[in-house]
Amino acid sequence: MPIKELQRRLTQVGVIRLGQQLMSKNNKPYPSKLETLRFTSPSKAIVEAAAAQFGGTVQPWASSVGPQFEVITNAREIRVLVPQQQIDPNYELWGNGFRQRMCDGETERISQKGCLCAPVRAAAQAAGRNLKPGEVCKPTTRLSVMVADIPSLGVFKLESHGWNAAAELPMLAEAIANAPRPIPARLEVQRREKKLYHPTKPAAEQIESRVFMVPVLHFDFVTPAQAFSGQIAAAAAAATQRELVAAQLQAIEASPAATGPAGDGEKLTPADVVRLAPYTKTVDQLQALWKDAHKDGALTDEAAAVLKARAAELEKARQRPATPDEQPAEAEPAAAESTDAEAVSGEVESEPDKNALWVQIQALAGARKWNAEALEKRIYERFKRTSDEMTGWDMAAFISAVAKGEIQ
Repeated sequence: MPIKELQRRLTQVGVIRLGQQLMSKNNKPYPSKLETLRFTSPSKAIVEAAAAQFGGTVQPWASSVGPQFEVITNAREIRVLVPQQQIDPNYELWGNGFRQRMCDGETERISQKGCLCAPVRAAAQAAGRNLKPGEVCKPTTRLSVMVADIPSLGVFKLESHGWNAAAELPMLAEAIANAPRPIPARLEVQRREKKLYHPTKPAAEQIESRVFMVPVLHFDFVTPAQAFSGQIAAAAAAATQRELVAAQLQAIEASPAATGPAGDGEKLTPADVVRLAPYTKTVDQLQALWKDAHKDGALTDEAAAVLKARAAELEKARQRPATPDEQPAEAEPAAAESTDAEAVSGEVESEPDKNALWVQIQALAGARKWNAEALEKRIYERFKRTSDEMTGWDMAAFISAVAKGEIQ
């Protein structure tokens, strides 16, 4: 039986860093900012996967906890999945390899006494001296992410000691903490600049520019209204479904049934027929797949049974009661001939689901690098109406025309 008090968590496989340590001319280490993401891990395979995906050269790295590997990539932005977690910034003070203080601004959590960060800073200012690095509490924000394009189910820790990250990352903390599954996002490192005014310095030195590298999470699939009203999980699920639909559409377009066996010299196999049958949305598509399978000698008993089952599903969908919004459909072509004396019945079906078809159209546009304006222009040229005015039949016809190369 599992230990009920233990919270399940993903294994940490590495760290994403926004800086590195360099050595000065006096052989003293100093921190240096990076404008691209740096990956470190005890696993060389993980770091090599990051380098293969995002660029950079893998090198050994002597960390404080032992030998590791690192790569400074060329990427300022990567796709990630954010698992359920608490994002809770604190003031922290480290020394001699361990954490000495962890304050929330009121309570020092290790000793359970009052926070010392502000009083120590005030005392130093009153004494007219600057605090040394070992005396300064730093705002510390930690985040765990899964890197979408690296083959690992573990997480990478991302740690920031900047005020911007401490203020911005927790904004979606509650939504992330309550999400039932990892949330897709884009992780970007942004360069920020801040101007400081020092009136006591000479005129030429009164304005000081400081540069900060800030980790930013972008949730492209969700609106602020959805995020802050508890709908982030539903929006994430919808985004995942759109990605699956896009992947399925690409599979259909790349398949011999979509490109035509004669186009690339490849023939359908029985396994191809079984795999492609569920993706057919109309009787016309199913008939085309049946004919190609028969021509390529792939119409085995199993493949034929799958095609017949799909035909029955389409027929069942056609016979469901029509809603007032549904429009009469044009008759499908007659059933295709089959030398096995078996044919798929050609029947009329109801208007296709506009929402699902619009997702497919967006996937097609993205694959062809059409922006919203370019897509809208092609729709209007084809139908003399806007995308808002398209029927489900229009959308299905548009997808078919793009797949056939009639719309470029």
